[in-house]
Amino acid sequence: MEEESQPDTSQSGTLEGTPGNLSPQPSHNAYQQAVAYAPVKSQVPKIFGIFMMIYGVIVGLFGIIGVYGTGGVISDYENAGIEISGLQTAWFYISAIGSGLIVSGAVAYGGYETYNYKKRGVMVGLGAVALGFFLSLGDTAITGDIVQQFLDATGEAELEGLGALLTGVGLVMSLVCSAICGLVVAIPLLAAGNDLD
Repeated sequence: MEEESQPDTSQSGTLEGTPGNLSPQPSHNAYQQAVAYAPVKSQVPKIFGIFMMIYGVIVGLFGIIGVYGTGGVISDYENAGIEISGLQTAWFYISAIGSGLIVSGAVAYGGYETYNYKKRGVMVGLGAVALGFFLSLGDTAITGDIVQQFLDATGEAELEGLGALLTGVGLVMSLVCSAICGLVVAIPLLAAGNDLD
């Protein structure tokens, strides 16, 4: 019988043997203590914090434009024959500054705090949503009055009460939108409340 020569596999770079013969690794370190792993924080606050910051910056930029355009809107109303009182003029500016700059700035700051796993970021965001809701209530009431004045000025008697109807619809829409925004802002607290400081 002739012996067949076996090829030398030491230089071939392949592994030989059966993989099932490995001994299990002990779960102890060098001091024979059990290994404890730090819990991994959820990424939900980071993601929603980024969304809040992006929203705050974009709406804040549009808010700056809105503050500068408020005077033009008031003059357009007056040119159309709608009487705008001093209180309404003040409210237009308060609302433009409040919703365009303060609310959006608070949302962006709340997003930054939420991104850094701070619970106060969610609370600041919820406070901003509540302030935005309050400002939208005033806007809705003034819009209903302006619509009614416009209808009275144009002689549209068959549309009597349309301003009040628009005010009611605006109130419901403000409530629904604020509830949805509040829920979205609160998602990091609901999903990863234990990870927030």
